[in-house]
Amino acid sequence: MRPLLFAIVCIGLMQSACQKVQDTENKVIQNDILSICNVAIQNAIVVDHVAAPVGSRRYVYASIAAYESLVPFYPEYKSVAPVMNGLKTTPSPDTAKKYCLDLVAMAAHTYVSQKLVYKEDSIANFRSRQLNFYKEKVSDRMYEASINYGDSVGAHIVRWSKSDSFSYFRGREFFLTKNNPGSWEQTPPDFMEAIEPNWGRIRPVLVKSVREFKYDAPETYSTDKKSRFYAITKQVYDTVNAKDSNQRKTAWYWDDNPNASVHYGHATINVLKVSPAGHWLSMFSTVARSKKYSLIETADGMMRLSSAIFDAFISCWYVKYKTDYLRPITAIHDLMDSSWTSPIQTPSFPEYPSGHSVVSSAAATVLTATFGEYEFTDSAEHQFGLGVRKFKNFREASNQACISRLYGGIHFIDAIQKGKNLGNEVGNYHVAHLKTKK
Repeated sequence: MRPLLFAIVCIGLMQSACQKVQDTENKVIQNDILSICNVAIQNAIVVDHVAAPVGSRRYVYASIAAYESLVPFYPEYKSVAPVMNGLKTTPSPDTAKKYCLDLVAMAAHTYVSQKLVYKEDSIANFRSRQLNFYKEKVSDRMYEASINYGDSVGAHIVRWSKSDSFSYFRGREFFLTKNNPGSWEQTPPDFMEAIEPNWGRIRPVLVKSVREFKYDAPETYSTDKKSRFYAITKQVYDTVNAKDSNQRKTAWYWDDNPNASVHYGHATINVLKVSPAGHWLSMFSTVARSKKYSLIETADGMMRLSSAIFDAFISCWYVKYKTDYLRPITAIHDLMDSSWTSPIQTPSFPEYPSGHSVVSSAAATVLTATFGEYEFTDSAEHQFGLGVRKFKNFREASNQACISRLYGGIHFIDAIQKGKNLGNEVGNYHVAHLKTKK
């Protein structure tokens, strides 16, 4: 019986081993793991009720961590630490060990995002489910080595993130409105305080200083019906009053306010949607899947995209609170119609330039320069009941996002056009200065 028992045991061990990836070489099981990780961040953004700029911070540090954790395993790629503001050399893996590379990236990504969200369970539960998945796929040695290395990179990036002044400015958010003609003021129906007035002072990840981007002053406020200010105000008024159904759908599709409120009489309903950074990362994920990008190609794209978006938000917010410009709803109430409302919620911060225009233009610039022009179907808003849209390329998507702000009644045309210019400048800066290939 002993030989038979020995044979049965050996067969059992062989079957068990066959169920797991062997640790004789580095492996990749899920090329799409980072897209899944980004969905977890988006869910946390909604749960935490944070503004779009804050959401972009979560994506960028997690994406950089994932990219940096993979670089040592791909000789043709190089670390971005030397060009990132204040980022020191990333820890290296133990070359004597073998790793599951997507587990490494997942560990680094979730280590960072769990530290940056307010309700850690939203990421912790996601990470736990992913770890259970990998536990069944790789050997114990590979499992432990991959997690330990990914976490070490994540911890390194978290330490770096703490020096960007975010925590310093959290308790200094009050913004005093000036009550001057043409200055921003709280808008109906919520009359919320100004959001993130110090965001323009956060450290960018790549751009050395947001002050190096020049911007034109917005149109001077005027009550004269023959003035250009009156003309651009009337343009918003007339566009919204036309009630074009396609324009309304576009406004809602690109609203990208993760915590918008809608009022029905005395009732207020919070409408949950994807954030701008989440929307663009989702679109890139769609392209990455359809083009079958490798794990490192996807990580590279997400790192580039989230970095450009983060720096674009900082650059935009710097100009917003420098110009301190009023929203269309304020001008329309003063000059035309005191009962007028915008189709989508007017954001609670100064108008000029359009944030979505800056961010979307920066995103499209980086993606087009890095990956070219692809037709794709955007399904980021499908789960929020807004359907899907097809685009010929990233620039077409960006242009639609920009003009949607006019359709939604929350921006003058100047803020859109100048926002596109600023976004293109930020994007071009990233294209010129962020090199990942040796």
